[in-house]
Amino acid sequence: MIPDLVLAEKQEAILCQTAFLGHAFSNQHRLKIVSLLAQSPKTVELLARDIGQSVASTSAHLKVLRATGVVTSHKFGRHVRYELRSQFASTFALNLMRLARELLPEVRETVRDYFEDRGDLSPLTQGELLSELQAGRAIALDLRPEDEFANGHIPGALHLPFCELRAHAGRLPRKADLLAYCRGPYCLIAVHGTDILRSMGFNARRLGFGVPEWKACNNPVETSFR
Repeated sequence: MIPDLVLAEKQEAILCQTAFLGHAFSNQHRLKIVSLLAQSPKTVELLARDIGQSVASTSAHLKVLRATGVVTSHKFGRHVRYELRSQFASTFALNLMRLARELLPEVRETVRDYFEDRGDLSPLTQGELLSELQAGRAIALDLRPEDEFANGHIPGALHLPFCELRAHAGRLPRKADLLAYCRGPYCLIAVHGTDILRSMGFNARRLGFGVPEWKACNNPVETSFR
């Protein structure tokens, strides 16, 4: 029989290592990195651009994420690409944001005032969306960059990157119910993209979730690698 003292020490060691892992998610820039890598693998240069930090600062955050095993890296030509070691890292980050909304009044009020009470948010759940898409009553519109769309998107979604939206919105079906989505519930791409589409006369609404939430619920995804 293993002595209680040994078991207590092992329990303490598990908690200590778990707390060390939690440190990886204790910085807003690292949370952004995890959110971005949940979309697709990326180089440090792309991550730095998207989180608005220098390459040196982004590399320091990636060092923390690598030390805790959250991300891994591999050579891709002349560059190094980073990716999540486990999809659970994305799920944990999503749950952490849900917990913040539940426990922190300031977060809850900000989400309500700036993301939910805009009049453009679709009330559809993921299951309801799937039914609408399968019945042909709506079209999912993916506004993310090409690499993220290719790495995994809602089945049947149309792809029009946000940076091309104004120039190529004419390719979209004018009378369709468009349900725009991007990287997650607080992603500004879908917020601004929906504003643009509605200003151009499209019947567009914004989904309250992105591909990470879609994957976390074990919904099917499509890839489109060339």
